[in-house]
Amino acid sequence: MDMNEFNKTVARTEDDATVTFDVRPFGDRQGEALDSYLSNWSMALQANAAPPHSKLLVVLCDSSTAITKNANRLIGLLNAKGVAIEIRHS
Repeated sequence: MDMNEFNKTVARTEDDATVTFDVRPFGDRQGEALDSYLSNWSMALQANAAPPHSKLLVVLCDSSTAITKNANRLIGLLNAKGVAIEIRHS
């Protein structure tokens, strides 16, 4: 999945403390959407193309969405770079 598709489909909201990405509109591709988003952030931070986000990044997904090993690894890498990410299942 490319970021154009991600940005067109994801429901994004923001307040003073959080930026929320709702990947539920992707249906059975929620895990793929999460992996794409995390990979994009990780690559941007490694290339110094994006600063660490000062807000908590929240990703909303269905309770049946499995978090892949790759997604967990990327969350750890992003956390180490100062990006706070929380995955919320609904």
